[in-house]
Amino acid sequence: MTRSIAVFFASAWFAAVGPAHAKTYAFSQSGSSVKFFNKASLHGIEGKAKTFSGSLDTDSLTGSLVVQATSMTTSLGPRDNKMHKFCLESAKFPTITFDVKSIEGGEALQSGEGDGKVTLVGSLKIRDVSKPVRVATNYSFGADGLSLSGRYDFKWTEYNVPDPSILISTLYPDMNVQFSLKAQ
Repeated sequence: MTRSIAVFFASAWFAAVGPAHAKTYAFSQSGSSVKFFNKASLHGIEGKAKTFSGSLDTDSLTGSLVVQATSMTTSLGPRDNKMHKFCLESAKFPTITFDVKSIEGGEALQSGEGDGKVTLVGSLKIRDVSKPVRVATNYSFGADGLSLSGRYDFKWTEYNVPDPSILISTLYPDMNVQFSLKAQ
């Protein structure tokens, strides 16, 4: 009987404590960035998202990154207007969402220490289209929390984004998103 009680309390303690450093990290825009890159026949296009939020739970190995579509800018007004009204339809589809459903190699994140590589597995939703994605991601822990960085290459045409090309310049469908996120 005494042994059963000891096993019960030990099990309850381990369940309550869980992994030593597993926790939920919230991304901060301070020190973080989400950038996008396209190529056109006349030049490259670089842009950034000014407003985004998200979190990563190192216990459940899940998370999300939500970008406010209207905050995306290339710093060229007419091009941004076309991007928001025609391509992204930002009023109708106000967010771009990456839902992380699992993390390959994520057990390493549970220690809350070190650095390495993991693969974020989930879905990316742009407009009304969600596609499964796998994003190779570097991580590092420091005194200021968790840092994540990575890049995802895709074709914007796969997300039902209309072609914004004009007569004198073609926008190629290949693009990439690069992120550098600080979380505490």
